[in-house]
Amino acid sequence: MRNTSRFWILAFLEGGAVMLVELAAAKLLAPYFGTSIHVWAATLAVTLGGLTCGYLLGSQLAKKNLDSNIKMLRNLLLAAALLTAGMVLISNLVLPVFLNMSLGLGATISLLLFLFPILVCLGSTSPLFINIINNATQKPAGNTAGLVYSVSTLGGIFVTFLAGFYLIPELGIKISTLVGGVILGLSTFLLLILSRDKVSLVLATLLVLIVSVNVFSNKTYNPEFKVIEESDGLLGNIKIIEHDAEWYGQKGKMGRGLVVNNTLQTFMDINDPENSSIWAWSTIIPTTISTYPKGSKVLLCGLGGGTIAMQLDRLGFDYDIVEIDKRIDEYAKKYFGLDKNKVITIDDARHYIKTCAKKYDVVIFDTFLSESAPGHLLTSEALDDIRNILNEDGLFLANFYGFTSGERGYAARSVLKTMQRKDWNAGLIATPGKEENRNLLFVATERPLDFSEAKYSEPGFDREVNINRMLLNTSRLNLKDAEILHDDMPKLAKLYAEPAKSWKRAYNSFYTENLYE
Repeated sequence: MRNTSRFWILAFLEGGAVMLVELAAAKLLAPYFGTSIHVWAATLAVTLGGLTCGYLLGSQLAKKNLDSNIKMLRNLLLAAALLTAGMVLISNLVLPVFLNMSLGLGATISLLLFLFPILVCLGSTSPLFINIINNATQKPAGNTAGLVYSVSTLGGIFVTFLAGFYLIPELGIKISTLVGGVILGLSTFLLLILSRDKVSLVLATLLVLIVSVNVFSNKTYNPEFKVIEESDGLLGNIKIIEHDAEWYGQKGKMGRGLVVNNTLQTFMDINDPENSSIWAWSTIIPTTISTYPKGSKVLLCGLGGGTIAMQLDRLGFDYDIVEIDKRIDEYAKKYFGLDKNKVITIDDARHYIKTCAKKYDVVIFDTFLSESAPGHLLTSEALDDIRNILNEDGLFLANFYGFTSGERGYAARSVLKTMQRKDWNAGLIATPGKEENRNLLFVATERPLDFSEAKYSEPGFDREVNINRMLLNTSRLNLKDAEILHDDMPKLAKLYAEPAKSWKRAYNSFYTENLYE
């Protein structure tokens, strides 16, 4: 028992497994419950709760003799490996059941069923590692405990980078959790020696079965939906889906959608790709910026299916595009007609803006994380960064959700208040329809907000868009209770939690509930 290296290796892997399943769990929730602060709060709380219960359980198991400790350690690691490998399978059974609950409650209960048991198993191993190694080395318990938690945490750091930067974005959640479960299970057998213990053999057999089922199983889609491609990665789950467009008021047309975490981002008429503006905002954005002459320099943050990029081409603008997920670049060119030679910068919009040396006449934010607007892009400091790259009389335009009144409109009013600053005229353009169905376009520029010279013709659309008539009278909005958003108080996700819930429920009622048989 003097050789403890095998236990240090397993402690390292255990810490890595904790972070892998936590990251994977948040991504698994996204298609059903979104990516709001509620989802992340639920994920973190359940993670800590599972580890807490695991530590308590492990402290009781560690009271037994050394042989029992090693046997129990082996079985707990094998159980954790089994549950990790089967995480996607279990979540696919659990998540649809709690879909119609509130985001916080539904996410929490789901996590308790497919994440919590894994973390209890993993957390229980820490006291066992400490007891086993302490018995072998006879060092002070505090010294051993500190080293065990350090090695475990180091494993967590390593896997966080590996999973966050490579495994999940490149291989997807399913393969990542399968690989993680197999490595943990195989390492446990190799390092703790194959045993005739019946429990271990049963767990090993189940692990093999789980891997086999994961590898060969596929979801069954509703035949009314044609899923052309699906992948998991940086932004979560992305699907390319074709279905009848009647849900969007386009009767008799077949559309192709870019669906991120079961939230539609782009929808194109398959038979008329040039006519891709099924939403009012996608005609209003190019009309708004058409006051600038051909050759104007534009920065577009957020690619989607490339609708706005193609409109910028029609306007004759010189433009750059920043997109955070490289799959969006690939799919826009492959399925939505974006010029295959167009170079897309894969970066976070805020990072690009802070580091670029260019100046632009127009900066457009069409940035959404499924149902949420990234809060770090709309703070006072972020707006300072944007102004630094805008030419004199340049225009900033940001796409947002439509609530302005009551509690649900508090987030939009706060963004507007943050944008209203000296020498910068800020306003709101509202698309037609009720608040829950419309979009808001924040606009800000040093010059007066006058779009009377705006002219743009979208293929297939004869209607003229009068932007000045769409400008809201912001003096009627009560901004006294609104707040200015700052980097050190990233509150936008919290402020927009309720509207995000209603938006997500609307899409869940269509894509999540109807997509699978």
